[in-house]
Amino acid sequence: MFRQVVAYKWAEGVSPEAKQAFREALDGLRAIPELLALTWGDDAGHFDDNFDFVAVQDFADFASARVYVAHPLHQAYIRDH
Repeated sequence: MFRQVVAYKWAEGVSPEAKQAFREALDGLRAIPELLALTWGDDAGHFDDNFDFVAVQDFADFASARVYVAHPLHQAYIRDH
């Protein structure tokens, strides 16, 4: 198994609506067959300087993750978000 963890900091001024659109687009990546599992969440806000949002993605192996990265749906996600 290969697990990818991505931590995000929201840019200053990002609206709640834009954050929700980001979450929904991320969920849309579940349609890519190589993505076996996706878990994400917002930071609870208890500590300063934490990241704001984290996504954890599981793949069968690194080769599957590479296929996922090249998938047109993932490429559109990167371009749009």
